[in-house]
Amino acid sequence: MAFEAGLLSYAGWFSLMLAMNKHRAALPLPRRPAPVFLRVVGCLLLILALVLAIGRLGAGYGIMTWLMQCSVAAALLVLLMSWRPSLAGCIALAAIAVVVVL
Repeated sequence: MAFEAGLLSYAGWFSLMLAMNKHRAALPLPRRPAPVFLRVVGCLLLILALVLAIGRLGAGYGIMTWLMQCSVAAALLVLLMSWRPSLAGCIALAAIAVVVVL
């Protein structure tokens, strides 16, 4: 199973979440990128996750797996943002690092 697609989906959702004004204030970042840049990066990460899942598992199973992993990643992000917002950011960075290594 292509778990890299789920990790990229989590990072994509995190980037899209940071583009919202409500959540930008929740995380203390020294420099905050522009919301437009974060939206573009988030969409690109989600598209890359879809391409990766389709490439690993084929069109039928790849799309289905991507949708399930996107749903789980989004739910995990929502739960982490309500519990520990700083941990959500650390996991997003770790997810990208793991995908790059794999």
